[in-house]
Amino acid sequence: MATCRSVGCANPRAPGFCDIQFMAAELTDGVVSLRPPRSEDAADHLAGEDDEIAKWLSGGWSTMETVQSYIRSCEEDWRGEGPRRAFGIFDCATNRLIGSIEANLAFPLLQPTQANVSYGVFPAWRGNGIALRALRLMGAYLKGVSGMRQMVLRISCENAASLRVAEKSGFQLLGIFEESEGRMVRYAFDLGCNA
Repeated sequence: MATCRSVGCANPRAPGFCDIQFMAAELTDGVVSLRPPRSEDAADHLAGEDDEIAKWLSGGWSTMETVQSYIRSCEEDWRGEGPRRAFGIFDCATNRLIGSIEANLAFPLLQPTQANVSYGVFPAWRGNGIALRALRLMGAYLKGVSGMRQMVLRISCENAASLRVAEKSGFQLLGIFEESEGRMVRYAFDLGCNA
């Protein structure tokens, strides 16, 4: 069961809840937690990148400057109610950054009720169900976003590890689509009633 802990946030799904409050919030299942990235996370974010994250998520190797720019951009999206909702994935036992996950609420190839979700788990933490836990927590967050009905994963046909995560996570196969990045497999997960 996911819970939200936030300074001054009794119920993050209450009518009128402003996402800026979520900047100080944390979603957790007791094993991992999600919270928006902060400037102090930049060094750990950069250190966790490997060939897989650079290839499938970052679009190439990051630098400290590009990571800091990414975090500032994420903060701006939270403050300005932009379409991206980015979170760091943290190990609850150590409070260490172990990956990232984000949802794009206005992805051009998808319907307005679908959020494009992408994630990356640092190498030392892979194979332990971290991505599955982060996806569940992201789903809990997105259930509270007005109008969102589905999480969609768009995964390269060549990314076998992420294809396995989608299947283990209970996502339903939508099909294979030709996109600018190449052949992408799309999976969807229904969030339930969320008008």
